[in-house]
Amino acid sequence: MIVRGTAQWASVFEPNELSGKFQIDVCNLNTETVKSLKSVGIDAKKGTGDKADKGRFITAKSKKYPPKVLDRRAQAMDGSILIGNGSEVKVSIRPYAWTFGDKTGVGAGLNSVMVTSLVEYGGSEELEPEDDFDDNEVPFDTREEIDEL
Repeated sequence: MIVRGTAQWASVFEPNELSGKFQIDVCNLNTETVKSLKSVGIDAKKGTGDKADKGRFITAKSKKYPPKVLDRRAQAMDGSILIGNGSEVKVSIRPYAWTFGDKTGVGAGLNSVMVTSLVEYGGSEELEPEDDFDDNEVPFDTREEIDEL
């Protein structure tokens, strides 16, 4: 089964540190995709609160095997460029049954990922340069340390 959406938290080259699995959130799924997923037993979650930008989404996972990751030309990606949130993706999944305690359900197994429009992960861009920065000014109170050198 193929699903299209936007990627978030793509851990497709290395397992996710928290879950220990290869995984990707496929977000902003359209109505037709949500219905197709439901027909095989997969419930798309609805992003709420600080996750509202996810829209309807699934988390596709693979416990043991890394997924094949391709660019839009079907060329293999090697992990030297990481997939950032907001990248457009086409993801091959397979439904699988799961049981945990007394709960059961159907999950989305992760087969492969094609990045159709890459937003390269580069960390946070939240720090802006200061307009009134003086190149001769010593930031913080380190003058004593400098004088000792």
